[in-house]
Amino acid sequence: MFRFILKNRLLVLILLGVVIFYGVKSFRELPIDAFPDPTPVQVNIYTEAPGLSAEEVETLITIPIESVMNGIKDVTLVRSVSLPGLSYISVYFKEGTDVYFARRLVMEKLPDATARLPEGYVPVMGPNSTGLGNILLYAIKDTSGKYSLEELKSIYQRWIIRPLIMSVGGVEEIVQFGPELSYLIIPDPDKFLYYGITFEDLLEALKKNNLIVEGGFYISNEGDLVVRGLGRITSIQELLNIPVKFDEETGSPILLKDIATVKKGEVPNRRGAFTMNGEEVQGNIVVKRISENTKIVVDKVKKKLEEIREILPEGIKLELLYDQAYLTEKAVSTIQKALFSGMILVALITAFLMGNIRASLIVISSLPLTLLIAFIVMREMGITGNLMSLGGLAIGIGMFVDSSVVIVENIYRHLSERKEGFKFSIILDSIKEVWRPILFSVLVISIVFTPIFVFESIEGKFFKPLALTLIIALLSSLFVAYVFIPVLSYYFLKPGRTAYSPLMNVALKVYDKVLDLSFKLRIPIIAFTFISFVFSLFLLTRTGTEFMPELEEGAVLVKAFLDPNVSLEEGKRIATAIEREAMKFPEVIRAYSTVGRAEKGEPADVNYIETWIIMKPPQEWKSFRTREEFNDILRERLSWLPASLSFTQPIKMRIDELLSGVRADIAIKVFGTDPEKLNEIADKVKEIVKNTRGAVDVEKEIQAGRLQLKAYPKEEVLSRYGITKEEVLNVVRYMLGGRSVGYFQQDTLLFPITLKLPEEFNGDVEKLKEIPLFEREGRIFRLGELLELKVEPGLFIIRRENNVRYALVMANVEGRDIGSLIEELREKIKKEIKLPEGYFITFGGQFESQERAMKKLYIAVPLAIFFIFILLYLNFNSVKDALIVMLNVPFAIIGGVIALYLSGFNLSVPSAIGFIAIFGIATLNGVVLVSYIKLMLQEELELREAIKKASMLRLRPILITAITTFIGLIPLLVITDIGSEVQKPLATVVVGGIITSTFLTLLVIPTVYELVQRRFGR
Repeated sequence: MFRFILKNRLLVLILLGVVIFYGVKSFRELPIDAFPDPTPVQVNIYTEAPGLSAEEVETLITIPIESVMNGIKDVTLVRSVSLPGLSYISVYFKEGTDVYFARRLVMEKLPDATARLPEGYVPVMGPNSTGLGNILLYAIKDTSGKYSLEELKSIYQRWIIRPLIMSVGGVEEIVQFGPELSYLIIPDPDKFLYYGITFEDLLEALKKNNLIVEGGFYISNEGDLVVRGLGRITSIQELLNIPVKFDEETGSPILLKDIATVKKGEVPNRRGAFTMNGEEVQGNIVVKRISENTKIVVDKVKKKLEEIREILPEGIKLELLYDQAYLTEKAVSTIQKALFSGMILVALITAFLMGNIRASLIVISSLPLTLLIAFIVMREMGITGNLMSLGGLAIGIGMFVDSSVVIVENIYRHLSERKEGFKFSIILDSIKEVWRPILFSVLVISIVFTPIFVFESIEGKFFKPLALTLIIALLSSLFVAYVFIPVLSYYFLKPGRTAYSPLMNVALKVYDKVLDLSFKLRIPIIAFTFISFVFSLFLLTRTGTEFMPELEEGAVLVKAFLDPNVSLEEGKRIATAIEREAMKFPEVIRAYSTVGRAEKGEPADVNYIETWIIMKPPQEWKSFRTREEFNDILRERLSWLPASLSFTQPIKMRIDELLSGVRADIAIKVFGTDPEKLNEIADKVKEIVKNTRGAVDVEKEIQAGRLQLKAYPKEEVLSRYGITKEEVLNVVRYMLGGRSVGYFQQDTLLFPITLKLPEEFNGDVEKLKEIPLFEREGRIFRLGELLELKVEPGLFIIRRENNVRYALVMANVEGRDIGSLIEELREKIKKEIKLPEGYFITFGGQFESQERAMKKLYIAVPLAIFFIFILLYLNFNSVKDALIVMLNVPFAIIGGVIALYLSGFNLSVPSAIGFIAIFGIATLNGVVLVSYIKLMLQEELELREAIKKASMLRLRPILITAITTFIGLIPLLVITDIGSEVQKPLATVVVGGIITSTFLTLLVIPTVYELVQRRFGR
């Protein structure tokens, strides 16, 4: 193969040009994202149920839908939330299921589910998005005083802005907050009684006097005419002039204006609002479609917003509040900075150690060529450039030159030693000496990373791209070393005066003495290594655990939980109070809040607030040094609020929710049947968590205590006077429930017409009882005479998982690793709480992913090491040689563990991947060294002389590969920008491990090799 490559050098150079051109093109066109989307395959179903309590929603809607969804193929989990007026169900499918296939299965079952529900309730599938789909937020404000919030939403947002943004490719939905414009009919009950009008009369009149009918076609002299019956209300005057009843005494109709007033207002009973910097605005969240690239969609939406600004009337301001592209750009920029900084450092170190400019430039050229080929493969495979995939390249930046270093170093040494020889033959012989150990070394490192591919769920979606791109780049580096480097060496590499630079000559002399000493002190060195290994295992037990370090997003999210009986107005007041307090910090750019839920929002009510606080870059912080410190200060300043506060970050909260269905670091779920017992147990759990070090923002979700106004018809009175239940309950449905009684047409726009209770009857249930409703047999009946009104407590929220109810305790973690906190909580709860039969407690959150990943690694890593042993045996055809190289693997973790412990990082999935990387690097150097020892032994050299000569010859490539890998990771250790937090533990472990693995390769392997060979023979 290598002879063919060297003979066809022109073709190789043409291929090189194609790789450069296509690689640069692929890099520029590579889709960019912040990190892989960890959303599981799920379909959400929501059903609006105005007027139903949480218990009724669960019984009448949630349970019937759950029973249908549980029978769908490949469904693994069904979660549900039942709130007053809303059922929200999440159906989770087996990983690997195509999401569109999953949605089709759910869609096919929805008619069956609908048939089991009471008439009028229609379940709807949620947007085809992901947990991280909220990519952009914008608000519409009136700066002129001409437009109301209702007009901003119902006219400009719904009919102008929304359609234009929805036309952007990749946008799935726009979640819209704010009041909706309605034409309100406010009846005068006294006038109803005066004219003898009932609510049934009003409803019938509105129905019969506001409609459009079809008339088919009419053939006339003018042609074939479309017949239209136009009876739609198009003005307030028409609405006021609707005849409600005919007065037989006067012979004139009683018009709507005689018994009611009409005015513009908002549709009653909305359950959400959007506030910003202390005032309510019309807010919107743009949701991207699943699998779409965040940055591309955000850029297109921002461009569309600029176009929209040009067509909006003067006085309407469209303000962009937040977009995920900012985080994407910062996170990817951090990795790119580390990647290119690492490239420069590796290039300088290589040039310094090689001691020859031409040889150094050839080695350095392999790095961009490797990355360009990797970008080509990534683009063709549809892998986005994100924190993880590019992180894989940044981590391996030093490893990607290893193959080229070994080949160029060997070619250069042979050219310098055989100056009179034929260059073609010298290069070919040099490559033949080292190609086999290089191949096996790269295969070993690739196999080392295969355990990551057994990760499931969120950890798999996060870390598989890292392993995949690293393996792609390693194989690309092998291709570069085998194909391009020999040809470049043929054209540009010349013999040096000496094979080694002055620096390397000094290093060789020192190493020669140290190696001789190591042979004399063989037993103490081996013993010291073993003791160090045992000590490192002890340190590992003293290290905390977590799933992965928290990514700094440049924003804080404050969650406020209020009393379940607060009003929307009270929720808005508290939201604006949080915003105003946050805006007092000069480091805060803006603050805005969502109160409750929007039209198609999430399962939340007006007692739940999310306040987004957008921060300046950390280097501009003066009032505090860290985000945790800011949280503590703000938490103290807001302690007067009648709310429980929890601090997190926007995307982190979504990831927590994807993991456990709850927006917190830790979710403790108490499963059972009786709500009272569930709450009792949850209260005990809450106290335990509150009194455990490291747990903050501890909150038990309020399940009960939601007050309900129940209207019971007085059947005896109704039957005596011939009044039906429907007649009297229509007052509840339309006057209190806010149900639409028709639509008002304004040009091409339709606005709902609703009935509204007169203001004098608000604020006190006793006042409601005094509303005069009917006149029968000369007697005036008030509401309290026909309906028994009772205020009774009920359930506020009912959560279910796989058909079982559960209560919820939530907490965040600060100042402690999450793994040890969970272990302590488990022990305390088991010891202090005796659960009734049929009740059980589970823990949810990021630690689940960490535990799941570690369990997989405990199985996969030993298997990978076994396969590495098989490869080594096939390479050396010797069990002893394979075991000597494998000896490097466990001892190489010594430096990694010590570095992890001293740095203060926890043992996480990234740091575990760092240990995997160390295994590969240690094996690579061991393979190269042992292969050369065997080569020297074939030349009939004495054992120690062969070992020393091989060690001296391999010193330079081993030092170069170790130092380049070490130096290549330095940028990841020193950079503090957004996104660096995830890679630091991994880089720390690898840097520490390289130090000890290099020591082991250069000193321990030679001494052990001699010991084994003398004792057990060759």
